[in-house]
Amino acid sequence: MKKLLLVLLFIPLVSFGQEYSNYYGSYDYSVKADVNVNANINKNVNVTKTVTTIDYGALANANATRERNRIESLKIANERDRDAMIAIANDPSKAFDYGKDNTWSATRKQAEGFGFKKFTWYHKIPHQSLFSSTGGYNYQNISENFITTELELNGFWRLGTMKDKNAKENLKNNFKGIFKSVEEYAKLPKMTEGEYNEEIKAFVHKKDINKTKLYGVDGFKGTVIYENDYEIVIKDNYYAAINGIILMAGVRYKADKDEVTFEELEGRRYYLRKLVDKIISTSIISNTK
Repeated sequence: MKKLLLVLLFIPLVSFGQEYSNYYGSYDYSVKADVNVNANINKNVNVTKTVTTIDYGALANANATRERNRIESLKIANERDRDAMIAIANDPSKAFDYGKDNTWSATRKQAEGFGFKKFTWYHKIPHQSLFSSTGGYNYQNISENFITTELELNGFWRLGTMKDKNAKENLKNNFKGIFKSVEEYAKLPKMTEGEYNEEIKAFVHKKDINKTKLYGVDGFKGTVIYENDYEIVIKDNYYAAINGIILMAGVRYKADKDEVTFEELEGRRYYLRKLVDKIISTSIISNTK
């Protein structure tokens, strides 16, 4: 037994690098994370599907069919509810039309946490057949093939008048540079395509930026597509800054990398995009003081 232990002790330990998808391009990269990985990885895999060959229309139809099949398998006694759910499956943006209006008039104490004396915040709650609440103004959808979509109406803050010094300092650190240029901030300059990012502990495949509207204000949507040891993720970050106020929202599409491809993730994002943008853009902050 002792001899066996001695033999095992002197067997060299080999660390294997994590392999990532080349859906967005083939990279020669070196993983720089201190996560039991110490190897240069050269990927040269021939694949037939890449982001340049994606058929968004076909993927949207596949998502709609999957949703219709799910609804039709349910025993829904109310024909009106069933018709609404089928309509939403065919066009997810109708989850806005069939959703509920929600208005929050904050108390003075509540408003002070955001740097205001008072405010009213309105948003549309998407229909429950598509999204369920996960607390606050956050909503979740899990597809039949286990793609999780997380919609987050994060909020808005007026830093100059915030009374909580710790919260104010944390927000200043998190949003450093956003007042100088929201556009540059939304480009996520700390992340580089084709490199492992230590901050999020993931390999960054792609970044993108587009103009958008959130809470009725013109802003930018900064997208980052990344992959870690367990999941593939597409994250859309919505940012705006106006009159010393920061506005933020986001949506995250994620799935187990062993079960779902980036193409399926892109398809889910495309399928829900119109609804997500509509909810975020029409959420309104008013009666601020």
